[in-house]
Amino acid sequence: MKLKLRIWRQAGPGAAGRMVEYDLDGVSDDMSFLEMLDLLNENLTNRNEEPVAFDHDCREGICGMCGVVINGAAHGRSASPVPTTTCQLHMRSFADEATIDVEPWRAGAFPVIKDLVVDRSAFDRIIQAG
Repeated sequence: MKLKLRIWRQAGPGAAGRMVEYDLDGVSDDMSFLEMLDLLNENLTNRNEEPVAFDHDCREGICGMCGVVINGAAHGRSASPVPTTTCQLHMRSFADEATIDVEPWRAGAFPVIKDLVVDRSAFDRIIQAG
């Protein structure tokens, strides 16, 4: 499968960000969304380009670290008929040659650190407080 990815790139918290387009070929329908991002990063690294920073932890759908906005919906909810986490979203949910917008989940309390990574420390403090 071939895809056109429009991914938010931001060098750091104080830097201006922008959408950058990438063409990606060789995506399997069976890949998860995060595996697809891994494939993109492998291609970028092979071309001596900066890989896309994104959070991921368990890749089992329970940690919430991989929260991104896909085509305007948090965690890829609009891409799948069933609400799902990003790591449980499979590429078969997208058409061949689709254009997919990928952005960090933005909120005032969660500033962007780099690319798709946000500062979740405000959320972590709530969890610690019980």
